[in-house]
Amino acid sequence: MIHDDILTRRLKLRLLPQEALEATEAGNIAIAARLLDLRLPPDWADISPLTRRRLVQLPGCPQYRPWSVRAIALRRTNEAVGYVNFHELPQWHELAQKDACAELGYTIFEAHRRQGYVEEAVRALMAWARERGARHFIFSISPGNTPSQGLARKFGARRIGVQIDEEDGPEDVYLLS
Repeated sequence: MIHDDILTRRLKLRLLPQEALEATEAGNIAIAARLLDLRLPPDWADISPLTRRRLVQLPGCPQYRPWSVRAIALRRTNEAVGYVNFHELPQWHELAQKDACAELGYTIFEAHRRQGYVEEAVRALMAWARERGARHFIFSISPGNTPSQGLARKFGARRIGVQIDEEDGPEDVYLLS
């Protein structure tokens, strides 16, 4: 099976095909693992609400497909340690000089945190997006998520405001230009 991976020194960011999104959303983690050719931990079931949102989103915007959910997997062991995705295609944003701006989200499963995986994955994903026209990035982070706020600042993002997410509640909004 051919995969559309983004590779880093330690990681592969594997795009979830439609069938893997559907299997994950349905809770069929073994099927998703086979389709992805990855070892998926029990934590993988936690992303089903995200895969449900992406499955609703994709029919109306098929060009969004490569920007959708990617498993973050260790190249050495083929084990998924988290996931990353863009919320939608890059688009105009008034705070980004009316330039292409992409909002991204990520999670590293608890057993794999504090090992630099999210920084490595986000750097690679942003480089991939820049090659496709994105010029600015938005990070929407829970006010209590100090590690993610620190990561956004490490990338050079600055806090530009607050928003209320209908699912996650209040979020601090960071812009990286």
